[in-house]
Formats: sequence, C-alpha cells, structure tokens
Amino acid sequence: MIRFSKMADYGVLLLGHFVRNAGELSSAADLSEAFHMPRSVVANLLKAFREAGLLTSKRGLRGGYQLARPAHEITLLEVLKVVDGPVRLIDCAVVDLTDVCDYEDVCTSRHPMQAVNQRIVDMLDSMSLAEIITTNEPISSDP
Repeated sequence: MIRFSKMADYGVLLLGHFVRNAGELSSAADLSEAFHMPRSVVANLLKAFREAGLLTSKRGLRGGYQLARPAHEITLLEVLKVVDGPVRLIDCAVVDLTDVCDYEDVCTSRHPMQAVNQRIVDMLDSMSLAEIITTNEPISSDP
C-alpha cells in the first residue's frame, strides 16, 4: 500500500491554512492551537518548509510565516519531499543498490517498479497545493 506519513498529512493541513489565508502571517503557536497539534510538531514542520523555500518567516511580536510563492507554484511533490524525503515504492526505485541487493542478477521487478514510481512522482509533481487545497469537489480518479 502506498501511504504518506502522518507528518505529511499535518504538513498539507498546515500549508492549506496558508493557502486559505494568503498574505497573512501565522505563528507556530496560533497554528498549534487552531489545529490541536503539539507546538513542537508545528514548529518543526514550519521550519522545514521555510528551509525548503515554501514559507517565509518574519520575526518579532507581529511575526509569523506565510507562503513564499503562490500556491499554484508549489507542488504536492515538493511538500512531500520536505516531510518524507523522496517518493519511492521500493528502495531500488530511487537508490542504486548495485552490489548491495542479493537479487540484482535475477530481479525482474526493478525496472517496472521504477516506471510505476516515476508515474507517481510525475502525478504528484503535476498537482499544485492550490489545486488540492481549494477544491470543494473530490478529485476524480477516472482516466
């Protein structure tokens, strides 16, 4: 099963706040209270998003965070990479396991799984934060 971490869920939830409140500054304390999340979790996610260039921050009494770029320019893949690292179905889909994998000489699944992995990465990279946050309709899975 493909599943993103709880931290990725939290990250999308927090970034959704910034999409819906574009231009407003929000502090870690305010977000922690609003979303009933531990302040340390919120602070760590906000810091990681700032370091990745997804958020900007302003220090001081009236400080806080806001989106660094418009939400339509931030992809779901960027968000997930910040929180969970590279998307990979299996290790060898992303990492070269030459001389490490005992099945390398007989493996018939590596290349097909790399293709599946790449399609998932491409799909995540084509979905903007604005698209997933601002839609009121379920995203269709129909081809």
